[in-house]
Amino acid sequence: MKKFLFPLVALLPASALASQYDVFVDFGPKTEQNVASISHALQGVGVNSLYSQGYVVHLTLYLTEYQDDKLPEIKKVVDEIASKQKPFSVKFNGIHATPGHWLMLDAVKSAELQNLSDEVVNKLVNVRDKNAQVPNWAKNIPAKAESFKKYGSPNVYQNFDPHLTLTTPANYVGLSQFFRNYPFTPFTGKIKGIGITKADNLGQSKEILYYKAL
Repeated sequence: MKKFLFPLVALLPASALASQYDVFVDFGPKTEQNVASISHALQGVGVNSLYSQGYVVHLTLYLTEYQDDKLPEIKKVVDEIASKQKPFSVKFNGIHATPGHWLMLDAVKSAELQNLSDEVVNKLVNVRDKNAQVPNWAKNIPAKAESFKKYGSPNVYQNFDPHLTLTTPANYVGLSQFFRNYPFTPFTGKIKGIGITKADNLGQSKEILYYKAL
C-alpha cells in the first residue's frame, strides 16, 4: 500500500496561518533623500543598507503577528485612522547602532507620533495572534518581554521607539568607519500616508500591501 506524505502546512486551514504585518507611516522626498545619502555613505564603507536593497522606507507604528485572515480587519483600521488623520512633521535627530549592530535613524517621539501609534495598537491589539512567541532579542530585557506578552510587540506604548531601520545586523568595522566620517544633520520630514506591509522575520519588507495617503 502506497503512503502519501503531504506538507503539514497544506493540512492546516488558512485561518491557522500567521504572518507579521506592519502598520507604518512614510514620509516625503526630503526624508527619502536623507536616507539615500546615508545609504550611499554606508556603501562607501562596505555596508549594504536596506534602502540600497529595495526595502520600504518606513516608520513602524505597530508590528505584530496576526492570522492571515485578519488582514481585512487591519485594512479597516488603517482606513478609519487615515480618514481623520492630518499630516504632521516628525524630526529625525540622530543615528545610532544597537548592541546587535543594527543601524537606526532616530525620530523624536512627539505627542502626535505617540498618540498615532497608541491608536493603532488600541484598535488592533485584540486582533493579533496571541500565540506569537517573544523574540529572542527581547527575552532578556524584562520591559520588552513583558510588553510583547501583553501587546504582541516590545515597542509600543511606553516602549514605543520611533525610528527608520537603515540596516539589519551589519559589519561592526564598517559601521564604526561610517560614524567617524558621516556628518549627520538633523532634519524634519512630514508624514504622508499610512500603510501595511507583510514583514519578514527581521521586520522588513520590499512590498506595500495596502496604503492610504493622508
